Amino acid sequence: MKFSYLTILLFLFGQYGISQSKIEREHRILKSQFPSIDLATIPLGGAKNIKYYREVDSAKITFTLKFRQKKMRYHIDFDKMGTIQSTGFKVREVDIPTDTYANIHSFLQHSFKTIKIKYIQQCYPGTSEDLIKNTFQNLILPNNIYKVMLRGKKVDKRKDYIVLFDAEGNLKNLTMALPANYDRVLY
Repeated sequence: MKFSYLTILLFLFGQYGISQSKIEREHRILKSQFPSIDLATIPLGGAKNIKYYREVDSAKITFTLKFRQKKMRYHIDFDKMGTIQSTGFKVREVDIPTDTYANIHSFLQHSFKTIKIKYIQQCYPGTSEDLIKNTFQNLILPNNIYKVMLRGKKVDKRKDYIVLFDAEGNLKNLTMALPANYDRVLY
């Protein structure tokens, strides 16, 4: 049976061209490499451990400012021009409303055999004027997003996942996270 080169090429493209994963890495950068932002709008008084990150995605580049203030770990995401895309902070299970966490927990129990939650973030998407104020007041709003980073086992192997839920605990997005970058380790 003869196959043309075009048939083989289309088969290979169908197998490997469509199934590529989204490449996403976060690297720590210097303050000078961070876009210029208006720090007057961000209340950084008393902030500790201010760190600057750049997340490279296949679709866009996001700059993240991470810091700790009053025992809370905040993050603010910016685009290349320095405008705010989203804000948020790390929370624990007890900080989430009980109905919302019950929905999140039931989804995770049905989807995975075993899970280990690495962290949960309460995020405020958008660019509204009250975004910074809402973040630092820790308000629970109907447009909140809960980002859960976990290590879960579905069939036979544990993998890292990022799961996004809305304010009611309904699933918005489930993606597999890339493993940590160990380029700095020498063997």
